[in-house]
Amino acid sequence: MLLDSYGRLTYNLRVSVTSKCNLNCIFCHKEGNNVLEDKLTPEGIEEVVKIATSYGARKVKITGGEPLIRKDIIEIVNRVASVQGIQELSMVTNASLLEPLAEPLKKAGLDRVNVNIPSLNPKKYHEVTKGNLELAIRGIRSAVKHELIPVKINMVLLRGINDDELDDYIKFSSELNSQIQVIELEPLRIKSELYDEMYLEPSPIERILENRALKSWVRESMHRRRVYDLGNAIVEVVHPIDNTEFCAFCNRIRLTNDGAFKPCLMRNDNKVYINDAIAKSDHSKILKAYLESVMNREPYFKP
Repeated sequence: MLLDSYGRLTYNLRVSVTSKCNLNCIFCHKEGNNVLEDKLTPEGIEEVVKIATSYGARKVKITGGEPLIRKDIIEIVNRVASVQGIQELSMVTNASLLEPLAEPLKKAGLDRVNVNIPSLNPKKYHEVTKGNLELAIRGIRSAVKHELIPVKINMVLLRGINDDELDDYIKFSSELNSQIQVIELEPLRIKSELYDEMYLEPSPIERILENRALKSWVRESMHRRRVYDLGNAIVEVVHPIDNTEFCAFCNRIRLTNDGAFKPCLMRNDNKVYINDAIAKSDHSKILKAYLESVMNREPYFKP
């Protein structure tokens, strides 16, 4: 397993298969990438995953945009799942297209999903995403039915939109046998005035959860990701901004939709492109780029 120059393990690969989406969330950061063109093929993705797993990657997460927009998403999942060494293959989705795809995705080898739900109020949900909350809920139910579990509901914390909905999320999670991730809003691909308007520091939520929790703990793989067991629900708080400990234990590297390794979500100045190498199936060049990218990893928020 690879260590970067700061002594951090690298075992979590995030693959953005598209920048396109059927929704238009006002806070979407598209994995910190500004390029619209999708250049990754199923074969190319499989090759990169093989190289990453040969150097210790054991978790792969398929992201977007909205991954389910890809017509070949079942093939992508099948190819990635067939790579030896992967312990968990997950996907981030808005779930609006998930209902008919949950079963074939499970059969192809997908283990679980994270679902972005910025509000459980249908009107607010539409205002934020321009989508239909009912489609997303049906997608979540289908995911639970076909055992894409644990389903994790991503609640990006938004001032004036969902900051009064914690109890609704807890009830929703309990009813659907899912978990909740309360995620701090990140200042990526969002206008500064809108960010200032919507940003809410998650500490007040953490205090509420601490008072209610039967027990709580810090996730081993990411320090400062505290998990709260409320008895009827599991809630995790993801608090990355200005968090040196969070960065100090980061284990991720990204493959962008336009064919580049991206060492850090918050930066675009040290990407290593591998388009030509993927097109030519040049294993040695992809491997060299992967190793270079791991060595380029450094904490964004430093002590």
